[in-house]
Amino acid sequence: MASSSLTVADIHAGYGAVRVLEDVSLNVGAGETVALLGTNGNGKSTLMKSIMGIVRPTSGSIRAVIDGSEHELVGRSTEDIVDLGIGFVPEGRRLFPKLTVSQNLLLSAFRPTARAAIARNLDLCFETFPRLKERSRQLAGRSSRCWRSPAR
Repeated sequence: MASSSLTVADIHAGYGAVRVLEDVSLNVGAGETVALLGTNGNGKSTLMKSIMGIVRPTSGSIRAVIDGSEHELVGRSTEDIVDLGIGFVPEGRRLFPKLTVSQNLLLSAFRPTARAAIARNLDLCFETFPRLKERSRQLAGRSSRCWRSPAR
């Protein structure tokens, strides 16, 4: 599989008259991991929602290179962006608490290409995050409580 990258250039976005992002740019190269850090209200979620097409930027571009092809994401529907293989992982409290950890993971396999590789993708997920494999049959709503460090 070809490498993937994401480039956000000069994005402006917000909610109605409330401007949240002004002239935001970042580049995530192939194989890189990037963390967005900041206090509440600094635009982290708005940026992620803009990448996913949930919030429409008023200007700028968001380009993803996937399997060697470049795709402009601004103006695409969220469904089209997901079909490209781009996803948004919510915070733990936004999981389906009455489903198991494995069932929550399987929810992302609705794309035909993902369904075809469910076993391989689950193996990769469990290899990357061994604790998920240990908790795979546990209800997701109980997971965060079980993973906390013991009180000191």
